[in-house]
Amino acid sequence: MSVINRKRPRGFSDYKESYNYDLDKKDYYQVFEDIEVDEDDDLIILEERNLQDFKITRPKRNNSDSILNFDRDSHEAFNLYNVNYISSNSLTFNGMYDKKQRTNSLPQLPQVKCNYFKIPENYILSQNKIGNIKTAIVPYNSNGPPCDDKNGHYIIEPNSPFTERYMIIRLLGQGTFGKVVECYDRVNNENVAIKIIRNIPKYKDAAKIELRILSTLKKFDDKNLNHCIHLRQCFEFRGHICIVTDLLKISLYDFLENNHFIPFPGSQIQAVSKQLIRSTTFLHDLNLIHTDLKPENILLYDDSFIKKPLKSQTLINSFMKLSNVTNPKKLPRTSQVLKNPSIQIIDFGSAIFNDEYHSSIVSTRHYRAPEIVLGTGWSFPCDMWSIGCIMVELIIGEPLFKTHDNLEHLAMIEKFVGYPIDKSIIERSKQCDNECGIQYFDDNDLSLMFPRSDTPAQFINNVNQLNRLDFFISNRIGLKINFDYTLNYNYDQNKSVINFGNFTFWWFLIDLLKCLFVIDPERRISAEEAMNHPWFNLGIEDEGTI
Repeated sequence: MSVINRKRPRGFSDYKESYNYDLDKKDYYQVFEDIEVDEDDDLIILEERNLQDFKITRPKRNNSDSILNFDRDSHEAFNLYNVNYISSNSLTFNGMYDKKQRTNSLPQLPQVKCNYFKIPENYILSQNKIGNIKTAIVPYNSNGPPCDDKNGHYIIEPNSPFTERYMIIRLLGQGTFGKVVECYDRVNNENVAIKIIRNIPKYKDAAKIELRILSTLKKFDDKNLNHCIHLRQCFEFRGHICIVTDLLKISLYDFLENNHFIPFPGSQIQAVSKQLIRSTTFLHDLNLIHTDLKPENILLYDDSFIKKPLKSQTLINSFMKLSNVTNPKKLPRTSQVLKNPSIQIIDFGSAIFNDEYHSSIVSTRHYRAPEIVLGTGWSFPCDMWSIGCIMVELIIGEPLFKTHDNLEHLAMIEKFVGYPIDKSIIERSKQCDNECGIQYFDDNDLSLMFPRSDTPAQFINNVNQLNRLDFFISNRIGLKINFDYTLNYNYDQNKSVINFGNFTFWWFLIDLLKCLFVIDPERRISAEEAMNHPWFNLGIEDEGTI
């Protein structure tokens, strides 16, 4: 049964009220002054949506359907707490029409209000795709001492010059590709980040591909409104390709780790998710797939925080159920709450244009979509699966799919989504001679053969610790939510531990996750559809907003 219609979900109608946008439409159109653009047809502002149509259902509902088909309970709760839309036709719980302005809306963070200015498709198609980037070679004194170690990494020495323009301050990080350093820019009198690629041909070739991606992003978003890492300059110095970008703060993962893996407040999860989906919508409109979205590749503009008393039961329960919490009595009294949850997407070293060569395996394992594991081909939807994994990690404080084994991973996916992998997908996997399709599925009924006689006990235990999405997420935050039943029925089971407004927030969040965690990529929600999910119209009272 389809989880979500690939067309605009039933129940959405355009929100008519206006916002104070970050970018004025007139200024935005200066980018497209050389072409004729019809404002009404080509520029699509993804505004907040209001629910008007809804179908009345019995208290029992089918878990495989998203509530985007909206039963009465969900529609009424949404109208009650929608922070953006006030309608004289909004239904109240007694079935009467309420013509007064509602006062029940819960607070939201400003980042949830971010909007996406869709670039006209005819403008994108009219532009030539950027080819190979030629980097300028910066001269240097060849008589100086060697600058590379035995692995081709540039040797970092703090407070040493790096070309005549930059001064190295410190090493920020190191990976397979090379090193990232903080440098002082003498020309602009500010600090920047420079990615110094290893002086090895294959890594230099990969860096040139990344430069194509970064140059494309800069071409279509010179003001960086969509929060993808912004290319400032690129050059080659002493055999190393160097990519200069803005200097940002730590990643979401680092912040989580520094906070003892206490999960993020729901309000900040919502703020991060909206920005992340907005950035992904921009990438997909440019025919780009990131392929490696994960908390480590989402950096903060500002990592300053306020220590607040840990009061929300959802946060307390999430922390208490972390797999690495050995002494529940040592519950922290405070949590570090970001002052500003604005983010920036980084690491486009694995990004690819959808019409160019796709390697068979992409994405870091914990965030890898099932179509990649099964080898049936992947495209834009793989980014959406990764976003779902990121959101869950921010909710529960640890990765959802902690595995490095294909069979265990597939069993976890089936357990979490609540249904077996579709037989047509398995058949495609077998046709592609993928090892998963050949080894892990029964030839007769195409069911996943888990556990097998040689399956480690730890794998079985890891799968058993999961549950269907609505059960698992709600249990981790100390609630009991069963999507087989309506919102009001579920709230009755939880009203002793949470108020109705905050419960509605979590209910709609779980619905968005259900739209993201769809095994069949053809039925998974798109980035543009996810931008309009009604969860982004709801607020919550928690450590991030009060």
